[in-house]
Amino acid sequence: MGIGNTMRGDDALGPLIIDKLYEKLSTIDKNTDNIYLLNAATAPENHTIEVRKIQPSHIIIVDAVEFDAQDGTFLIIDKNQIDTFNFSTHSMPLSFLINYIEEYIHSQIMTIGIKPKDMTRVNTVSAEIEESMNELVDYIVGII
Repeated sequence: MGIGNTMRGDDALGPLIIDKLYEKLSTIDKNTDNIYLLNAATAPENHTIEVRKIQPSHIIIVDAVEFDAQDGTFLIIDKNQIDTFNFSTHSMPLSFLINYIEEYIHSQIMTIGIKPKDMTRVNTVSAEIEESMNELVDYIVGII
């Protein structure tokens, strides 16, 4: 599940990772029928019905997250600490979505934050974020 606003520079990294995963997965020689890619844009809570229908065993959430680190740094965020991080463009705290999914869908969830560099209103991501996105996509495809 990629979360972010494609009109806000590096905040677009979640949806862009979904696009990159789709491109990579469509070219590999592995069965990917059990993988569902979801661009949740800026309102992941609007996709709960879709997630309920799919009933995934595991969900990886990727989003831009402000934290004290070098731009493009990855961070796996513990669900108990999720409210201490600044997720940029959400209308609802991400912890609400995670709690809902865990309680009603029983999926195991991993949240990966990537430190953005520039979230001004442009249609491009910074070079550091592009490199981090490619690294994460390669890692995810490698463990499939």
